[in-house]
Amino acid sequence: MELRDIITMLRAHWVGIAVLAVLGALVAGAASLSSVPEYRTFNTVLVAVQAGETISDLNQGSSFVSREVKTYAEVARSPIVLEPVVQKLGLRTSARGLRGDVTTTVKGETKLIDITVTRPDAREAAAIADAVAAELATAVELLSPDRVDGSPSVLVSSIAPAAVPREPFSPNIPRDVALGTVLGLVLGLGWAALRTTLDTKVRAEPDVRAITDAPVLGLVSYDSGATGKAPHYVPERLSVRAEEYRQIRTNLQFVDAASRPRSIVVTSSRGGEGKSVTALNLAMALADTGVSVCLVDADLRRPSVADYLGLEGAAGLTTVLIRRAVLDDVLQPVGSGGLDVLTSGRTPPNPSELLGSRAMADVVAELESRYDVVLLDCAPLLPVTDATILSKTADGILLVAGGGIVTKDELTEATGKLATVGATVLGVVLNRVERKSGSRTYGYHPHSVDLEPESVPPRRPGHRESERETEALPRDTEGDGTEDGRPAPSAARSPAPGRPAPAAPRPSRHRKRHRPRALREAVRRTADGTGLDRFVPDEA
Repeated sequence: MELRDIITMLRAHWVGIAVLAVLGALVAGAASLSSVPEYRTFNTVLVAVQAGETISDLNQGSSFVSREVKTYAEVARSPIVLEPVVQKLGLRTSARGLRGDVTTTVKGETKLIDITVTRPDAREAAAIADAVAAELATAVELLSPDRVDGSPSVLVSSIAPAAVPREPFSPNIPRDVALGTVLGLVLGLGWAALRTTLDTKVRAEPDVRAITDAPVLGLVSYDSGATGKAPHYVPERLSVRAEEYRQIRTNLQFVDAASRPRSIVVTSSRGGEGKSVTALNLAMALADTGVSVCLVDADLRRPSVADYLGLEGAAGLTTVLIRRAVLDDVLQPVGSGGLDVLTSGRTPPNPSELLGSRAMADVVAELESRYDVVLLDCAPLLPVTDATILSKTADGILLVAGGGIVTKDELTEATGKLATVGATVLGVVLNRVERKSGSRTYGYHPHSVDLEPESVPPRRPGHRESERETEALPRDTEGDGTEDGRPAPSAARSPAPGRPAPAAPRPSRHRKRHRPRALREAVRRTADGTGLDRFVPDEA
Protein backbone atom coordinates (compact mmCIF):
# COMPACT_ATOMS: atom_id res chain seq x y z
CA MET A 1 0.00 0.00 0.00
CA GLU A 2 1.50 3.29 -1.15
CA LEU A 3 1.42 6.57 0.75
CA ARG A 4 -1.36 7.87 -1.50
CA ASP A 5 -3.43 4.78 -0.74
CA ILE A 6 -2.89 5.28 2.99
CA ILE A 7 -3.98 8.91 2.76
CA THR A 8 -7.06 7.89 0.78
CA MET A 9 -7.88 5.25 3.36
CA LEU A 10 -7.54 7.74 6.22
CA ARG A 11 -9.73 10.29 4.46
CA ALA A 12 -12.38 7.67 3.76
CA HIS A 13 -12.46 6.13 7.24
CA TRP A 14 -11.28 8.89 9.57
CA VAL A 15 -14.67 9.08 11.26
CA GLY A 16 -14.60 5.39 12.21
CA ILE A 17 -11.00 5.65 13.39
CA ALA A 18 -11.83 8.67 15.53
CA VAL A 19 -14.89 6.93 16.99
CA LEU A 20 -12.85 3.88 17.99
CA ALA A 21 -10.16 6.09 19.55
CA VAL A 22 -12.76 7.96 21.60
CA LEU A 23 -14.41 4.70 22.62
CA GLY A 24 -11.04 3.34 23.71
CA ALA A 25 -10.43 6.42 25.84
CA LEU A 26 -13.92 6.24 27.39
CA VAL A 27 -13.67 2.53 28.18
CA ALA A 28 -10.22 2.93 29.68
CA GLY A 29 -11.33 5.92 31.74
CA ALA A 30 -14.43 4.11 33.01
CA ALA A 31 -12.43 1.03 33.90
CA SER A 32 -9.85 3.16 35.67
CA LEU A 33 -12.45 5.00 37.74
CA SER A 34 -14.22 1.79 38.76
CA SER A 35 -11.09 -0.15 39.70
CA VAL A 36 -9.86 -0.64 43.28
CA PRO A 37 -6.78 1.47 44.14
CA GLU A 38 -3.56 -0.53 44.47
CA TYR A 39 -0.28 0.46 46.09
CA ARG A 40 3.16 -0.66 45.02
CA THR A 41 6.44 -0.74 46.96
CA PHE A 42 9.69 -2.69 46.82
CA ASN A 43 12.56 -3.96 48.96
CA THR A 44 16.08 -4.23 47.51
CA VAL A 45 18.32 -7.07 48.69
CA LEU A 46 22.00 -7.80 48.03
CA VAL A 47 23.27 -11.32 47.40
CA ALA A 48 26.91 -11.71 48.44
CA VAL A 49 29.47 -14.30 49.56
CA GLN A 50 31.18 -14.38 52.89
CA ALA A 51 34.81 -13.33 52.99
CA GLY A 52 37.16 -16.09 51.83
CA GLU A 53 40.58 -16.97 53.00
CA THR A 54 42.21 -16.30 49.63
CA ILE A 55 41.56 -14.15 46.59
CA SER A 56 40.80 -17.29 44.62
CA ASP A 57 38.06 -18.17 47.09
CA LEU A 58 36.53 -14.75 46.69
CA ASN A 59 36.57 -14.94 42.88
CA GLN A 60 34.99 -18.37 42.89
CA GLY A 61 32.31 -17.22 45.32
CA SER A 62 31.55 -14.13 43.27
CA SER A 63 31.20 -16.17 40.07
CA PHE A 64 28.90 -18.58 41.87
CA VAL A 65 26.63 -15.77 43.07
CA SER A 66 26.51 -14.17 39.60
CA ARG A 67 25.32 -17.46 38.15
CA GLU A 68 22.78 -18.13 40.87
CA VAL A 69 21.32 -14.66 41.48
CA LYS A 70 18.47 -15.25 39.00
CA THR A 71 17.70 -18.52 40.73
CA TYR A 72 17.46 -16.73 44.06
CA ALA A 73 15.08 -14.20 42.49
CA GLU A 74 12.73 -17.04 41.57
CA VAL A 75 13.12 -18.58 45.02
CA ALA A 76 11.66 -15.37 46.48
CA ARG A 77 8.33 -16.20 44.75
CA SER A 78 8.30 -19.87 45.76
CA PRO A 79 6.18 -21.46 48.53
CA ILE A 80 9.31 -21.96 50.68
CA VAL A 81 9.40 -18.16 51.09
CA LEU A 82 5.73 -17.15 50.71
CA GLU A 83 4.15 -19.73 53.06
CA PRO A 84 5.98 -18.36 56.14
CA VAL A 85 5.08 -14.80 55.06
CA VAL A 86 1.35 -15.66 54.89
CA GLN A 87 1.48 -17.31 58.33
CA LYS A 88 3.48 -14.58 60.07
CA LEU A 89 1.39 -11.69 58.71
CA GLY A 90 -1.93 -13.52 58.93
CA LEU A 91 -2.85 -12.76 55.33
CA ARG A 92 -6.22 -13.85 53.98
CA THR A 93 -4.70 -15.53 50.98
CA SER A 94 -2.57 -18.52 50.06
CA ALA A 95 1.00 -18.70 48.88
CA ARG A 96 -0.31 -19.22 45.36
CA GLY A 97 -2.51 -16.12 45.62
CA LEU A 98 0.31 -14.04 47.08
CA ARG A 99 2.62 -15.07 44.24
CA GLY A 100 0.55 -12.94 41.83
CA ASP A 101 1.23 -9.83 43.94
CA VAL A 102 5.01 -10.37 44.20
CA THR A 103 7.48 -9.76 41.38
CA THR A 104 11.28 -9.93 41.46
CA THR A 105 13.75 -8.23 39.16
CA VAL A 106 17.53 -8.58 38.92
CA LYS A 107 19.15 -5.21 38.24
CA GLY A 108 21.25 -5.78 35.17
CA GLU A 109 24.55 -7.55 35.81
CA THR A 110 24.57 -6.71 39.52
CA LYS A 111 23.77 -8.92 42.48
CA LEU A 112 20.83 -6.74 43.52
CA ILE A 113 17.26 -8.06 43.53
CA ASP A 114 14.17 -5.82 43.72
CA ILE A 115 11.25 -7.51 45.49
CA THR A 116 8.11 -5.59 44.40
CA VAL A 117 4.71 -6.05 46.05
CA THR A 118 1.36 -4.65 44.83
CA ARG A 119 -1.57 -4.70 47.27
CA PRO A 120 -4.77 -2.70 47.94
CA ASP A 121 -3.38 -1.67 51.36
CA ALA A 122 -0.21 0.46 51.42
CA ARG A 123 1.06 -0.66 54.86
CA GLU A 124 0.36 -4.29 54.06
CA ALA A 125 2.34 -4.00 50.82
CA ALA A 126 5.40 -2.66 52.67
CA ALA A 127 5.14 -5.34 55.37
CA ILE A 128 4.93 -8.12 52.77
CA ALA A 129 7.97 -6.80 50.87
CA ASP A 130 10.09 -6.72 54.04
CA ALA A 131 8.85 -10.15 55.13
CA VAL A 132 9.67 -11.70 51.74
CA ALA A 133 13.19 -10.23 51.92
CA ALA A 134 13.71 -11.71 55.39
CA GLU A 135 12.37 -15.14 54.41
CA LEU A 136 14.50 -15.12 51.25
CA ALA A 137 17.63 -14.60 53.36
CA THR A 138 16.66 -17.60 55.50
CA ALA A 139 15.94 -19.77 52.45
CA VAL A 140 19.25 -18.86 50.78
CA GLU A 141 21.18 -19.82 53.93
CA LEU A 142 19.53 -23.24 53.77
CA LEU A 143 20.06 -23.72 50.05
CA SER A 144 23.61 -22.39 49.62
CA PRO A 145 26.64 -24.67 50.20
CA ASP A 146 28.31 -24.47 53.60
CA ARG A 147 31.84 -23.34 54.23
CA VAL A 148 34.42 -25.43 55.99
CA ASP A 149 33.40 -24.00 59.32
CA GLY A 150 29.74 -24.86 58.64
CA SER A 151 28.55 -21.31 58.00
CA PRO A 152 26.61 -20.53 54.79
CA SER A 153 28.72 -19.31 51.89
CA VAL A 154 25.99 -16.97 50.47
CA LEU A 155 24.24 -14.25 52.42
CA VAL A 156 21.18 -12.13 51.48
CA SER A 157 20.76 -8.79 53.20
CA SER A 158 18.23 -5.98 52.74
CA ILE A 159 19.86 -2.70 51.73
CA ALA A 160 16.65 -0.68 51.05
CA PRO A 161 13.64 -1.64 53.18
CA ALA A 162 10.20 -1.04 51.67
CA ALA A 163 8.61 2.36 52.19
CA VAL A 164 4.88 2.83 52.73
CA PRO A 165 3.57 4.39 49.46
CA ARG A 166 1.47 7.54 49.75
CA GLU A 167 -0.17 7.51 46.29
CA PRO A 168 -1.80 4.51 44.62
CA PHE A 169 0.03 2.97 41.70
CA SER A 170 -3.26 2.33 39.97
CA PRO A 171 -5.61 3.56 38.77
CA ASN A 172 -3.63 6.22 36.91
CA ILE A 173 -6.42 7.89 34.99
CA PRO A 174 -4.31 10.02 32.57
CA ARG A 175 -2.09 7.06 31.75
CA ASP A 176 -5.03 4.67 31.32
CA VAL A 177 -6.93 7.11 29.09
CA ALA A 178 -3.83 7.64 26.95
CA LEU A 179 -3.30 3.89 26.61
CA GLY A 180 -6.98 3.40 25.76
CA THR A 181 -6.77 6.09 23.09
CA VAL A 182 -3.69 4.51 21.53
CA LEU A 183 -5.34 1.10 21.58
CA GLY A 184 -8.48 2.55 19.98
CA LEU A 185 -6.38 4.19 17.25
CA VAL A 186 -4.61 0.91 16.54
CA LEU A 187 -7.93 -0.91 16.33
CA GLY A 188 -9.36 1.84 14.12
CA LEU A 189 -6.42 1.72 11.72
CA GLY A 190 -6.69 -2.06 11.58
CA TRP A 191 -10.40 -1.82 10.90
CA ALA A 192 -9.86 0.75 8.14
CA ALA A 193 -7.09 -1.30 6.52
CA LEU A 194 -9.20 -4.46 6.66
CA ARG A 195 -12.25 -2.71 5.23
CA THR A 196 -10.18 -1.14 2.46
CA THR A 197 -8.65 -4.49 1.59
CA LEU A 198 -11.98 -6.32 1.58
CA ASP A 199 -13.93 -3.53 -0.16
CA THR A 200 -14.54 -4.66 -3.74
CA LYS A 201 -16.60 -1.64 -4.82
CA VAL A 202 -15.39 1.14 -7.09
CA ARG A 203 -15.67 4.30 -5.01
CA ALA A 204 -13.06 6.82 -6.15
CA GLU A 205 -11.08 7.89 -9.18
CA PRO A 206 -7.95 5.86 -8.22
CA ASP A 207 -10.07 2.70 -8.30
CA VAL A 208 -10.99 3.41 -11.93
CA ARG A 209 -7.43 4.31 -12.93
CA ALA A 210 -6.17 1.03 -11.48
CA ILE A 211 -8.50 -0.91 -13.80
CA THR A 212 -8.46 0.93 -17.14
CA ASP A 213 -6.24 3.34 -19.05
CA ALA A 214 -9.29 5.24 -20.31
CA PRO A 215 -9.42 8.80 -18.97
CA VAL A 216 -11.83 9.71 -16.20
CA LEU A 217 -13.86 12.47 -17.82
CA GLY A 218 -15.60 13.57 -14.67
CA LEU A 219 -17.13 12.77 -11.32
CA VAL A 220 -20.81 13.24 -10.54
CA SER A 221 -21.61 13.65 -6.88
CA TYR A 222 -24.34 11.73 -5.10
CA ASP A 223 -27.04 13.71 -3.36
CA SER A 224 -29.53 11.74 -1.28
CA GLY A 225 -31.73 14.83 -1.09
CA ALA A 226 -32.49 14.51 -4.80
CA THR A 227 -34.53 11.35 -4.26
CA GLY A 228 -37.89 11.61 -5.96
CA LYS A 229 -36.91 14.57 -8.13
CA ALA A 230 -36.34 14.51 -11.87
CA PRO A 231 -32.67 13.54 -12.17
CA HIS A 232 -31.88 15.58 -15.27
CA TYR A 233 -29.84 18.62 -16.00
CA VAL A 234 -31.40 22.09 -15.97
CA PRO A 235 -29.16 24.59 -17.79
CA GLU A 236 -30.43 27.72 -16.03
CA ARG A 237 -29.85 26.32 -12.53
CA LEU A 238 -26.56 26.93 -10.71
CA SER A 239 -26.41 23.47 -9.22
CA VAL A 240 -23.28 21.57 -8.34
CA ARG A 241 -24.22 18.57 -10.42
CA ALA A 242 -25.10 20.70 -13.43
CA GLU A 243 -21.58 22.11 -13.31
CA GLU A 244 -20.19 18.59 -13.03
CA TYR A 245 -21.95 17.63 -16.26
CA ARG A 246 -20.61 20.75 -17.94
CA GLN A 247 -17.14 19.60 -16.92
CA ILE A 248 -17.79 16.18 -18.47
CA ARG A 249 -19.04 17.92 -21.63
CA THR A 250 -15.85 19.97 -21.85
CA ASN A 251 -13.56 17.01 -21.24
CA LEU A 252 -15.42 14.90 -23.80
CA GLN A 253 -14.88 17.54 -26.47
CA PHE A 254 -11.12 17.31 -25.98
CA VAL A 255 -10.77 13.52 -25.72
CA ASP A 256 -10.07 13.11 -29.43
CA ALA A 257 -9.59 16.56 -30.88
CA ALA A 258 -8.26 15.20 -34.20
CA SER A 259 -11.37 13.17 -35.05
CA ARG A 260 -14.35 14.41 -33.10
CA PRO A 261 -16.64 11.44 -32.32
CA ARG A 262 -20.13 12.04 -33.68
CA SER A 263 -21.93 8.96 -32.30
CA ILE A 264 -21.27 7.85 -28.71
CA VAL A 265 -22.68 4.83 -26.90
CA VAL A 266 -23.35 5.52 -23.21
CA THR A 267 -23.41 2.31 -21.19
CA SER A 268 -22.34 0.78 -17.88
CA SER A 269 -21.17 -2.53 -16.48
CA ARG A 270 -24.44 -3.40 -14.74
CA GLY A 271 -27.83 -1.87 -14.11
CA GLY A 272 -28.44 0.88 -11.59
CA GLU A 273 -25.23 2.83 -12.20
CA GLY A 274 -26.97 5.85 -13.73
CA LYS A 275 -26.11 5.49 -17.43
CA SER A 276 -29.49 6.77 -18.68
CA VAL A 277 -29.43 9.80 -16.39
CA THR A 278 -25.84 10.50 -17.43
CA ALA A 279 -26.73 10.27 -21.13
CA LEU A 280 -29.71 12.61 -20.64
CA ASN A 281 -27.74 15.14 -18.60
CA LEU A 282 -24.83 15.10 -21.03
CA ALA A 283 -27.17 15.57 -24.00
CA MET A 284 -28.74 18.63 -22.36
CA ALA A 285 -25.34 20.02 -21.42
CA LEU A 286 -24.13 19.66 -25.02
CA ALA A 287 -27.31 21.22 -26.39
CA ASP A 288 -26.81 24.15 -24.03
CA THR A 289 -23.67 25.12 -26.00
CA GLY A 290 -25.67 25.44 -29.23
CA VAL A 291 -24.67 22.19 -30.92
CA SER A 292 -27.37 19.93 -32.32
CA VAL A 293 -27.77 16.75 -30.28
CA CYS A 294 -29.88 13.65 -30.71
CA LEU A 295 -30.38 11.38 -27.71
CA VAL A 296 -31.35 7.86 -28.74
CA ASP A 297 -32.84 5.50 -26.17
CA ALA A 298 -31.18 2.32 -27.50
CA ASP A 299 -31.85 0.41 -24.29
CA LEU A 300 -34.52 -1.77 -25.85
CA ARG A 301 -34.86 -3.90 -22.72
CA ARG A 302 -35.52 -1.31 -19.99
CA PRO A 303 -36.05 2.07 -21.68
CA SER A 304 -36.35 5.08 -19.39
CA VAL A 305 -35.69 8.30 -21.32
CA ALA A 306 -39.33 8.75 -22.31
CA ASP A 307 -40.42 8.45 -18.69
CA TYR A 308 -37.80 10.95 -17.50
CA LEU A 309 -38.89 13.60 -20.01
CA GLY A 310 -42.59 12.81 -20.27
CA LEU A 311 -42.32 11.97 -23.98
CA GLU A 312 -44.20 9.49 -26.11
CA GLY A 313 -42.40 6.16 -25.80
CA ALA A 314 -44.67 3.85 -27.79
CA ALA A 315 -43.12 4.87 -31.12
CA GLY A 316 -39.43 5.42 -31.63
CA LEU A 317 -36.30 3.53 -32.60
CA THR A 318 -37.90 0.11 -33.01
CA THR A 319 -40.69 1.67 -35.08
CA VAL A 320 -38.08 2.98 -37.53
CA LEU A 321 -36.11 -0.28 -37.54
CA ILE A 322 -39.17 -2.32 -38.56
CA ARG A 323 -40.00 0.31 -41.21
CA ARG A 324 -43.30 1.38 -39.68
CA ALA A 325 -42.15 5.02 -39.58
CA VAL A 326 -39.34 7.30 -40.68
CA LEU A 327 -37.08 9.32 -38.39
CA ASP A 328 -38.94 12.57 -38.96
CA ASP A 329 -42.12 10.94 -37.66
CA VAL A 330 -40.75 9.88 -34.28
CA LEU A 331 -38.07 12.45 -33.39
CA GLN A 332 -39.29 14.57 -30.46
CA PRO A 333 -37.71 17.93 -29.54
CA VAL A 334 -36.93 18.81 -25.94
CA GLY A 335 -36.96 22.46 -25.00
CA SER A 336 -36.21 25.21 -27.47
CA GLY A 337 -32.54 24.38 -27.99
CA GLY A 338 -30.91 21.85 -30.24
CA LEU A 339 -31.87 18.60 -28.49
CA ASP A 340 -34.03 15.97 -30.14
CA VAL A 341 -34.89 12.63 -28.57
CA LEU A 342 -35.52 9.33 -30.30
CA THR A 343 -37.28 7.15 -27.75
CA SER A 344 -37.00 3.39 -27.80
CA GLY A 345 -40.43 2.47 -29.09
CA ARG A 346 -42.08 -0.79 -28.15
CA THR A 347 -39.90 -3.46 -26.54
CA PRO A 348 -38.92 -6.09 -29.15
CA PRO A 349 -38.25 -9.79 -28.52
CA ASN A 350 -34.88 -9.58 -30.29
CA PRO A 351 -33.06 -6.40 -29.15
CA SER A 352 -29.54 -7.60 -29.99
CA GLU A 353 -30.52 -8.54 -33.54
CA LEU A 354 -32.20 -5.19 -34.12
CA LEU A 355 -29.22 -3.21 -32.82
CA GLY A 356 -26.82 -5.25 -34.95
CA SER A 357 -28.85 -4.94 -38.13
CA ARG A 358 -28.04 -2.92 -41.22
CA ALA A 359 -31.14 -0.88 -40.52
CA MET A 360 -29.63 0.28 -37.21
CA ALA A 361 -26.39 1.23 -38.94
CA ASP A 362 -28.40 3.25 -41.46
CA VAL A 363 -30.29 5.01 -38.65
CA VAL A 364 -27.03 5.98 -36.91
CA ALA A 365 -25.53 7.18 -40.18
CA GLU A 366 -28.62 9.27 -40.91
CA LEU A 367 -28.54 10.81 -37.43
CA GLU A 368 -24.82 11.60 -37.79
CA SER A 369 -25.58 13.48 -40.99
CA ARG A 370 -28.23 15.56 -39.23
CA TYR A 371 -26.73 16.24 -35.80
CA ASP A 372 -23.41 17.33 -34.41
CA VAL A 373 -23.53 14.70 -31.65
CA VAL A 374 -25.56 11.49 -31.34
CA LEU A 375 -25.75 9.87 -27.88
CA LEU A 376 -27.05 6.31 -27.69
CA ASP A 377 -28.18 5.12 -24.27
CA CYS A 378 -27.62 1.36 -24.37
CA ALA A 379 -28.17 -1.62 -22.06
CA PRO A 380 -25.40 -2.62 -19.59
CA LEU A 381 -22.42 -4.59 -20.86
CA LEU A 382 -22.35 -7.60 -18.56
CA PRO A 383 -25.93 -8.92 -18.69
CA VAL A 384 -26.38 -8.59 -22.48
CA THR A 385 -24.35 -7.97 -25.65
CA ASP A 386 -26.30 -4.95 -26.95
CA ALA A 387 -23.62 -2.36 -26.16
CA THR A 388 -20.75 -4.40 -27.63
CA ILE A 389 -22.77 -4.95 -30.80
CA LEU A 390 -23.62 -1.26 -31.09
CA SER A 391 -19.98 -0.29 -30.47
CA LYS A 392 -19.19 -1.46 -34.03
CA THR A 393 -21.58 1.16 -35.40
CA ALA A 394 -20.77 4.11 -33.12
CA ASP A 395 -17.55 6.11 -32.93
CA GLY A 396 -16.86 5.45 -29.27
CA ILE A 397 -18.04 4.28 -25.86
CA LEU A 398 -18.66 6.39 -22.76
CA LEU A 399 -18.60 4.05 -19.76
CA VAL A 400 -20.49 5.04 -16.61
CA ALA A 401 -19.26 3.55 -13.32
CA GLY A 402 -21.58 3.81 -10.34
CA GLY A 403 -19.62 4.59 -7.19
CA GLY A 404 -20.41 2.08 -4.46
CA ILE A 405 -22.49 0.01 -6.91
CA VAL A 406 -20.19 -1.63 -9.45
CA THR A 407 -17.42 -3.89 -8.18
CA LYS A 408 -13.84 -3.75 -9.38
CA ASP A 409 -14.19 -7.21 -10.92
CA GLU A 410 -17.32 -6.15 -12.81
CA LEU A 411 -15.65 -3.02 -14.18
CA THR A 412 -12.61 -5.09 -15.17
CA GLU A 413 -14.83 -7.60 -16.97
CA ALA A 414 -16.75 -4.84 -18.75
CA THR A 415 -13.61 -3.10 -20.02
CA GLY A 416 -12.27 -6.50 -21.06
CA LYS A 417 -15.38 -7.11 -23.18
CA LEU A 418 -14.91 -3.77 -24.91
CA ALA A 419 -11.23 -4.49 -25.53
CA THR A 420 -12.11 -7.88 -27.03
CA VAL A 421 -14.35 -6.34 -29.71
CA GLY A 422 -11.91 -3.47 -30.32
CA ALA A 423 -14.29 -0.77 -29.10
CA THR A 424 -12.95 2.73 -28.55
CA VAL A 425 -13.51 3.75 -24.94
CA LEU A 426 -13.56 7.54 -24.94
CA GLY A 427 -13.61 7.78 -21.17
CA VAL A 428 -15.23 6.87 -17.88
CA VAL A 429 -17.72 8.89 -15.85
CA LEU A 430 -17.67 8.06 -12.15
CA ASN A 431 -21.23 8.54 -10.92
CA ARG A 432 -22.68 8.75 -7.40
CA VAL A 433 -19.44 9.90 -5.78
CA GLU A 434 -19.77 10.93 -2.14
CA ARG A 435 -19.62 14.72 -2.03
CA LYS A 436 -17.20 16.20 0.51
CA SER A 437 -18.57 19.16 2.42
CA GLY A 438 -17.39 22.40 0.82
CA SER A 439 -15.22 20.60 -1.73
CA ARG A 440 -17.09 21.85 -4.82
CA THR A 441 -18.31 25.33 -4.00
CA TYR A 442 -17.20 28.74 -5.18
CA GLY A 443 -17.96 32.16 -3.84
CA TYR A 444 -19.53 33.85 -6.87
CA HIS A 445 -23.16 33.23 -5.88
CA PRO A 446 -24.36 35.80 -3.31
CA HIS A 447 -27.37 33.90 -2.06
CA SER A 448 -28.62 30.38 -1.58
CA VAL A 449 -31.15 28.88 -3.98
CA ASP A 450 -32.82 25.53 -4.52
CA LEU A 451 -30.27 23.84 -6.74
CA GLU A 452 -32.26 20.71 -7.51
CA PRO A 453 -34.26 20.44 -10.74
CA GLU A 454 -38.00 20.38 -10.45
CA SER A 455 -39.87 17.15 -10.88
CA VAL A 456 -41.12 16.34 -14.39
CA PRO A 457 -43.96 13.81 -14.14
CA PRO A 458 -44.09 11.15 -16.85
CA ARG A 459 -46.76 11.53 -19.50
CA ARG A 460 -49.59 9.06 -19.17
CA PRO A 461 -51.95 7.78 -21.87
CA GLY A 462 -54.59 10.38 -22.64
CA HIS A 463 -52.45 13.16 -21.20
CA ARG A 464 -53.09 16.57 -22.78
CA GLU A 465 -50.27 19.06 -22.97
CA SER A 466 -50.51 22.06 -20.70
CA GLU A 467 -49.77 25.56 -21.93
CA ARG A 468 -46.31 25.36 -20.41
CA GLU A 469 -45.58 22.06 -22.10
CA THR A 470 -46.89 23.46 -25.38
CA GLU A 471 -44.33 26.24 -25.14
CA ALA A 472 -41.50 23.78 -24.48
CA LEU A 473 -42.52 21.30 -27.22
CA PRO A 474 -43.83 23.19 -30.30
CA ARG A 475 -46.50 21.60 -32.48
CA ASP A 476 -47.11 21.80 -36.22
CA THR A 477 -47.44 25.36 -37.41
CA GLU A 478 -50.43 26.08 -39.57
CA GLY A 479 -48.68 28.91 -41.39
CA ASP A 480 -50.08 31.86 -39.43
CA GLY A 481 -47.55 31.96 -36.62
CA THR A 482 -49.66 29.79 -34.35
CA GLU A 483 -49.38 26.19 -33.26
CA ASP A 484 -52.71 24.39 -33.40
CA GLY A 485 -54.47 27.72 -32.98
CA ARG A 486 -52.33 28.88 -30.03
CA PRO A 487 -49.90 31.81 -30.11
CA ALA A 488 -46.30 30.90 -30.84
CA PRO A 489 -44.05 30.66 -27.76
CA SER A 490 -41.98 33.64 -28.84
CA ALA A 491 -45.08 35.77 -28.91
CA ALA A 492 -46.54 34.41 -25.71
CA ARG A 493 -43.51 35.01 -23.59
CA SER A 494 -42.49 38.66 -23.36
CA PRO A 495 -39.48 39.94 -21.43
CA ALA A 496 -39.95 41.50 -18.02
CA PRO A 497 -40.16 45.32 -17.95
CA GLY A 498 -36.76 46.92 -17.87
CA ARG A 499 -34.97 43.79 -19.06
CA PRO A 500 -33.72 43.11 -22.58
CA ALA A 501 -35.35 40.33 -24.50
CA PRO A 502 -33.42 37.06 -24.16
CA ALA A 503 -31.47 35.95 -27.18
CA ALA A 504 -33.13 33.21 -29.14
CA PRO A 505 -31.26 29.89 -29.03
CA ARG A 506 -29.33 29.00 -32.14
CA PRO A 507 -31.43 26.50 -34.11
CA SER A 508 -29.92 23.21 -35.16
CA ARG A 509 -28.55 23.08 -38.69
CA HIS A 510 -30.43 19.86 -39.37
CA ARG A 511 -33.27 20.02 -36.88
CA LYS A 512 -36.67 19.56 -38.46
CA ARG A 513 -40.04 20.61 -37.21
CA HIS A 514 -41.75 18.24 -34.82
CA ARG A 515 -44.74 16.47 -36.36
CA PRO A 516 -47.05 15.25 -33.60
CA ARG A 517 -49.63 13.98 -36.07
CA ALA A 518 -47.04 11.74 -37.71
CA LEU A 519 -45.94 10.57 -34.26
CA ARG A 520 -49.49 9.69 -33.30
CA GLU A 521 -49.89 7.79 -36.54
CA ALA A 522 -46.66 5.86 -35.86
CA VAL A 523 -47.96 4.95 -32.41
CA ARG A 524 -51.20 3.73 -33.98
CA ARG A 525 -49.37 1.59 -36.54
CA THR A 526 -47.42 -0.22 -33.80
CA ALA A 527 -50.20 -0.36 -31.21
CA ASP A 528 -50.87 -4.05 -31.80
CA GLY A 529 -47.18 -4.95 -31.56
CA THR A 530 -47.17 -6.71 -34.93
CA GLY A 531 -44.02 -6.51 -36.97
CA LEU A 532 -41.58 -6.71 -34.06
CA ASP A 533 -41.82 -10.47 -33.73
CA ARG A 534 -41.76 -11.13 -37.50
CA PHE A 535 -38.98 -8.72 -38.42
CA VAL A 536 -35.67 -10.41 -39.29
CA PRO A 537 -33.03 -7.68 -39.58
CA ASP A 538 -30.31 -7.65 -42.19
CA GLU A 539 -26.80 -8.10 -40.80
CA ALA A 540 -24.87 -4.88 -40.57
